[in-house]
Amino acid sequence: MNRNLIITLFAVVFTAMHMMVKAQVPTNLSSFPSASATIFLDFDGHTVTSPYWNGGSTIVCAPVTLTTAQITRIFNHVSEDFRPFNINITTDSTIYFAAPINRRQRIIVTPTSSWYGSAGGVAYVESFRWGMEIPGFVFSALLNNNVKMIAEASSHETGHTLGLYHQSSYNTSCGLTSEYNAGVGSGEISWAPIMGNSYSRNLTLWHNGPNSFGCNSLQNDLNIIAGTANGFGLRPDDVGNNNTTASNVLFSGNNYAISGFINSTSDVDMYQLNLPQNGKLVLNAVPFNVANGWNAANIDIQVSLVDGSGSVIGSYNPTTSVQALADSTLNAGTYYIRVTNTSNANTTNYGMLGNYSLNGTFTANNVLPIYSLTLNGSINKNKHELNWNIIADEPIDIITVEISTDGRTFSKLQDLNGTLRKFAYQPFENKAAYYRLHV
Repeated sequence: MNRNLIITLFAVVFTAMHMMVKAQVPTNLSSFPSASATIFLDFDGHTVTSPYWNGGSTIVCAPVTLTTAQITRIFNHVSEDFRPFNINITTDSTIYFAAPINRRQRIIVTPTSSWYGSAGGVAYVESFRWGMEIPGFVFSALLNNNVKMIAEASSHETGHTLGLYHQSSYNTSCGLTSEYNAGVGSGEISWAPIMGNSYSRNLTLWHNGPNSFGCNSLQNDLNIIAGTANGFGLRPDDVGNNNTTASNVLFSGNNYAISGFINSTSDVDMYQLNLPQNGKLVLNAVPFNVANGWNAANIDIQVSLVDGSGSVIGSYNPTTSVQALADSTLNAGTYYIRVTNTSNANTTNYGMLGNYSLNGTFTANNVLPIYSLTLNGSINKNKHELNWNIIADEPIDIITVEISTDGRTFSKLQDLNGTLRKFAYQPFENKAAYYRLHV
């Protein structure tokens, strides 16, 4: 049996360390209690005596100096990374000890690191499978007690114990440029592999790419984690993927709120809407997250509205945001909401797995019977030229052109006569612009 020690060397050393009062570690946190395997995030200190660590000399790991809220946020972040799998992330040691010895792993989060050196963490590859109670470590003080960094390192070290090596970067000549793939981009859709250097990116995901053994040594993280060697696999899908198996959207007054999760790269979740009268539907699709800036979001969401015949009314996916927003005036009838993950400018949809919520309103009104509205756009000499086609059985009174810089919040740009079918506009700023029509 190989014993491969993987050191996480991308620790960040800060000049100022913040002293905090020890918190009461919440021990009742479990992400999936019925799972067949367990990862125990151990925050409250632990004594380790193992021939595999510190030359066999005892290590007394101090508890973390984090607040209860910070520990809970780390737990939620790591839980979301492992949401697709049949595995329980827990802070409860009794659940850990109740799991089979070859289906459990302890990750010790501790400020105690002098026995090892300067590193973000360390773990043995495949130790989850050995059944030998060999923990992995995340060194919280060397990560400046930064909650996101501790969470990323915890998922990273757990990944090692489940059989993963580092996701690495190579140039076009197959030369190693970094053992830790640092990803690309900024803002909501910035991306990096969990098994690379994911500290500074927002979408941090399992990846299918070259690992540290060479540019042609591709590592499919999802297949390895869910593979037979680990023995726990994926969670079953929770929502049907077509019209006949769609889940019903239930309203409370004018409001609705539902949740689901994308459990595979190709997963599609379908929801059925039965609208008894004409009205306006507002939809907000939000990936699970733990803090501002969509921290710990694992999905870039695309939402489509589909009518009863299967025709797509519209698809919604702002290019710079991981959430999707839509509002549409609809006639009475049956409709479907289709939720998928989607690629973006920084990455494919591989590994975009996790929880999301759908919420919004439906407001009945006397909707103008518009059967079709298509909007097209092009750029001509710095001008944005829009044109559209409308099919309706009554004359159009007024057309409002609306604009947004983020694809979420729109404001009125111009009111137009209902007979017009084109509009040109030169923005003041050189940035992405989103347009929609209110007819």
